Amino acid sequence: MKHAKKNQETKVYGRNACLKVFEKRREDIVRAYVNQDGVFLYKDLMKFLADQKLAYHIVNNDEIEGITKATHHEGICLIVKNKELPELKTLLHANPYRTLILALEEVSNPHNLGAIMRSAAHFGISGIIYEAKVPVANSGAAMRTAEGGAEVVPAIQVTDWAHVLDLAKRNNFKTLATSSHDGESIFDFEFPEKAILFLGAEGEGLSNSMMKKMNKLLSIPGTGEVESLNVSNATTAILTEWFRQGL
Repeated sequence: MKHAKKNQETKVYGRNACLKVFEKRREDIVRAYVNQDGVFLYKDLMKFLADQKLAYHIVNNDEIEGITKATHHEGICLIVKNKELPELKTLLHANPYRTLILALEEVSNPHNLGAIMRSAAHFGISGIIYEAKVPVANSGAAMRTAEGGAEVVPAIQVTDWAHVLDLAKRNNFKTLATSSHDGESIFDFEFPEKAILFLGAEGEGLSNSMMKKMNKLLSIPGTGEVESLNVSNATTAILTEWFRQGL
């Protein structure tokens, strides 16, 4: 069996992330590393690997830590082929009734992005568009934090927001963004049938230039004792209200 080249492979670790890969695209698994407990905990996966004559290695936690460069690996690491992603125009064109897509400007922290992917999967978001120098959504850290959400919600890396905004307009998407000081409360706002929610990086938030291009600004009501929520928590708050309105 031919293996993917290293630059076409990803290290996926953590129980839920690995089990979701096994559920959704087991044919992309190249090999596995598990600790002794994992032989029993992941017995269906181990049987699949043996049946398919795929390599698996029983190693200790220190060895898995060395492979993943992480401590939160939960005794398992899979080497998998990179997931195929839809083209941006396909994501924005072929969406069902009542859809919401997230657009993340300079949100390149893998833990924040992973947390957002987890929430996006939970609430049924159609996809994520994000700006970063490297495809961080495909990193082991992001995928572990997503707890399986990375297998459900496509996350597409972009560099040209003008192109995104043009496609959004042509496909009848309304553009939304959050503002700590301005904007309509998410509890008073009725989400449109098709929308893209733009969020910015930690600290800086969405850039002023991008903010001016939005159709609508939203705010998340709170006590005012802190200036704002971090980007992953803000995302979850908004997605909760969006989901509620669709019930």
